[in-house]
Amino acid sequence: MGMIGREGGIIGGARAVAALMGALATAALAGVLAAGPATAWADEPAEDSYVLGETVNTGTDNGFRGTDALRKGDPHFDWELGRFSVTGYARVEEGADGVPTFVVAPGSGVALRFQLAQDIEALNLDPALSVNRDENGRDAEFAVPEQNLGRGALIVSRAPAGGEPAAPEVTLDFLGGTAVRGQAVDVGTFGEGDYRVALDYELREDVLNLLGISILPSFTDYRIAFSFNVRVEEGLEPGEVGAAPAPGAPDASGPTEPVGEDAEEPAPAGMPMWQIIIMIAAISIGGLMVIRGETRSGGRKRR
Repeated sequence: MGMIGREGGIIGGARAVAALMGALATAALAGVLAAGPATAWADEPAEDSYVLGETVNTGTDNGFRGTDALRKGDPHFDWELGRFSVTGYARVEEGADGVPTFVVAPGSGVALRFQLAQDIEALNLDPALSVNRDENGRDAEFAVPEQNLGRGALIVSRAPAGGEPAAPEVTLDFLGGTAVRGQAVDVGTFGEGDYRVALDYELREDVLNLLGISILPSFTDYRIAFSFNVRVEEGLEPGEVGAAPAPGAPDASGPTEPVGEDAEEPAPAGMPMWQIIIMIAAISIGGLMVIRGETRSGGRKRR
């Protein structure tokens, strides 16, 4: 019974070591993956950029009226189509209504850009999900009549400061004909005034495909919309640009980092997959060697 007890203890110890090695490998892998960015942007916004807009589910064929948040189960859940960002301001002030006001020098304006992050034929790496060519779309807010919007319609409304807006400017097939994946493309330059912007687009999901033919595809409309104001301040020099958005503003560049002696080494951007595999293999081999040594040790005791 003593020998059996010792052997049981060896096996139990070996199993404990194996479990520990597995836990270490899992923790190491989780840590490495967490260190890498969740979404890769080929052209990150500049440090003085201000990101605008949030994606909402507007329903289907209702003039993009809906404002439902993206929830689990929505085909657009947990991934971004792209980002709008503003640059060229001296500072930004956020009003009580949440609409930012960009302050610029006399004769200056801000630049609005859009960066597409997805392949519109395989959104979120899913070949069954794409941006549809919306042949009967309309926008109720901007009174854009029903027409072929193409793959996304960009709508811009311009108004003098506190005045009445002009007729909206509509760019049809914006995602298919103007936007470039991984690059920030210019939407326009905006001097003093009040502005509203919307990107309307429709997603197609081919949930059932039979011999290359989509059976009963589903369609859902989405919108990225926002407002902003631009105001001129006397005394500012042309070209004077702020270093970062005002506190509380969505900052795509992250928190300001210390410089000089207080500066820290930058965090790693993530480990290549081949290094992850080698690391896990080394940990696993080490665990097997420990188990093998424990087993041999137990055999000698039995003799």
